[in-house]
Amino acid sequence: MKSMIEGLRGAAGRPRLMGEMMRRLDLEPDALSARGLDVALAQAARRCAGCAHEGACRSWLDAHESADHAPSFCANDGFFEGIKAGG
Repeated sequence: MKSMIEGLRGAAGRPRLMGEMMRRLDLEPDALSARGLDVALAQAARRCAGCAHEGACRSWLDAHESADHAPSFCANDGFFEGIKAGG
């Protein structure tokens, strides 16, 4: 069985950005998967794939090695905040 992080790395385009964003936020997809959040992660990847802010996301990722919060334009900012809050 493929790990969630391998799935994120193997996905083309913007879902790959989601993996980078998660690393900046110190969120480990495999740990979230172990918490039973596979469906939520798949939904987040779909939101990322449909996001209209790819350029802004790339710029933000280039400018931040780590962060406490996702940028407000991120389609998954609420999801990431919920995860970080223990949800």
